[in-house]
Amino acid sequence: MPHLVQMDKKYSKKGMVMVGAEVQGSSPDAIKKMADDHKLQFTITKGISGPSLSNGIPHMAVFDVKGDLVYHGHPSNPATEKAIKDALKDATPPDTAAAGNNPFAKPKYLVDERTWTNADGKTLKAAMISLEGSSGKFRFANGRTFNFDITKLSEEDQTLIKSKAGTAPEKTEEEPEKNKFDF
Repeated sequence: MPHLVQMDKKYSKKGMVMVGAEVQGSSPDAIKKMADDHKLQFTITKGISGPSLSNGIPHMAVFDVKGDLVYHGHPSNPATEKAIKDALKDATPPDTAAAGNNPFAKPKYLVDERTWTNADGKTLKAAMISLEGSSGKFRFANGRTFNFDITKLSEEDQTLIKSKAGTAPEKTEEEPEKNKFDF
């Protein structure tokens, strides 16, 4: 699994989208634990349909930007990386369209990539793109976006989001700002 995580980090910035397919019948909790343990930033789907390319595990299929299968084999085979590089030649890296003519321009976020904490203490690393009501749109480093109810985040994270979005409640005379180190 670590080699897949490294591959995702290396090539997602260039436009690769990695999707893991769990085919051994693991429970959703076991899949989530594995994804959390390895800090996966790519999507894991339970099961796949269609023709089987191999009975071996792990097995990787590489598709080009047109959706054509260009390679399949073991992820650690040197041919895998070559196939990915070849397939990415015609890919548009994430955010280059939004960055205008500068492919190296950093995308604009409401909140830059950081570690977010939910009310249960679980964390994930992502940037926040936008906020609509209590629904925040977030983006992992690999370009995958998702929506999340910000009311399920820690109070500190909610306060940060509201201040960046300009929706933080104004302080009144009766509510002076407290020093965060007061006990």
